[in-house]
Amino acid sequence: MAIHSKILVHWTGNSGKGDIETLPDEKTKAEKYVERLKDDYEKGLYTKRKDEASIRGVKIKDLVRICFTEIRLSQAREHASRFGKLGIGFARDFIMDRGGRPVIYVPYRAEPNARLLEDSILDLYQNAKEPPEVRRSIKWLLAHVARMSDGKDLNHYEEMEWRLVYDENPNNRHFTKDTVNGVYRLRFEAGDIKVIIFPNDDIERMALRDATLIRFFAAHMPIMATLDDCSDF
Repeated sequence: MAIHSKILVHWTGNSGKGDIETLPDEKTKAEKYVERLKDDYEKGLYTKRKDEASIRGVKIKDLVRICFTEIRLSQAREHASRFGKLGIGFARDFIMDRGGRPVIYVPYRAEPNARLLEDSILDLYQNAKEPPEVRRSIKWLLAHVARMSDGKDLNHYEEMEWRLVYDENPNNRHFTKDTVNGVYRLRFEAGDIKVIIFPNDDIERMALRDATLIRFFAAHMPIMATLDDCSDF
């Protein structure tokens, strides 16, 4: 029996201040979740540049990446509470074929004699200056490193995260870029979505009545479930 899921789920709706889960009422949240799903279908998964902590004291500047979790559906509710309650699932091969890879997890803290991997990557990053292609490649490597925890209660290791990173190569054909507002998109076809996990039954029904989404569902109907449904898997 395989222990790894063949579906990688991108969660959306809780990226921080101003995102869907911070809105004041449930009706507005429901409408925004349907709009988010339509936007993803029409334009692709959304991301922007950000700085992100990696190995001890190191922040990667201007990183462009999209995250996925490799989880069983029974684990969905915990992940949704962190990242947003709409899950869009793709086949693992779809993400791999576009350069997505599992995260390399390192401890939040480790004894000096027990951090060979972290120190090796960090040494490469801090000492690579020329040529620029080398430093860019090491930045790409660091972009796949994450801490196992936040040093307190949050356990990142349980997320089983994958990342699809924009590698700054002008020949990169998997991301599209809007130079006006700095948005990057991962485009896909309707048939590439294998499962949609909705926050609740009402939002699923709204999506199934939406004229735009009906067109995409007619091209390919993914498996659909709600967070409550997932608790039974």
